[in-house]
Amino acid sequence: MNILYLDSSTEACTAGVIAGDRMVTDFEIAPRGHAEKLLPMAEALLGQAQIDFEDLDLIGFGRGPGSFTGVRIATAMAQGIAIARDLPMVGISSLACLASGAFRRLDESGDNTRDVEVRVAIDARMGEIYRAVYRQDNAGELITVLDEAVSEPTFPGMQGSRVVVCGTGFGRYPALGEGPEVIRIEPEALPHAQDALELIRRLPENDRISADAAVPCYLRDKVAGR
Repeated sequence: MNILYLDSSTEACTAGVIAGDRMVTDFEIAPRGHAEKLLPMAEALLGQAQIDFEDLDLIGFGRGPGSFTGVRIATAMAQGIAIARDLPMVGISSLACLASGAFRRLDESGDNTRDVEVRVAIDARMGEIYRAVYRQDNAGELITVLDEAVSEPTFPGMQGSRVVVCGTGFGRYPALGEGPEVIRIEPEALPHAQDALELIRRLPENDRISADAAVPCYLRDKVAGR
């Protein structure tokens, strides 16, 4: 299966392509360059993978939460590609993508991911964060412990014994990531297409949606000024 993924939900602009067994990705921090950078990034990756838009089978997009403008850009761009080629789509949570990356990096460091709780927080401004909490099962599937939400900078009722904290919310509110249970702090982590594509690989077909059903996830009603 050939998959294209686009995400500009945060300061990062990231895209990735799966072509059969091969994955190629790109990532660039570009707070104000999403609209200009995302499509050329995708075109370059398709070239690296030696396929074209006509060869794609599925379009993935970063559905948020995150920057309202950034989430709209990636959603609209992915939707346009899918509509033009009558392709199904799948949306990936930026919080789940961050958690997946945190588990990957922990595993790459040689640490055991068993019994680890990943707390994810993205700075939502206005004194709030977008947050969620995840674990992994024995097969490496993400399990949601605390549903994604916009809230004050707190993680209510969390009592994990081995905790990784991940995301810009911990850079904005350092005290949120303090505690004897915290084994790893990643306050500068941003969503990466590599982790989103791995999540897509694990999704069942019934999680796919039609292009006209692809919508951003803001978690907050007030969208002006972001």
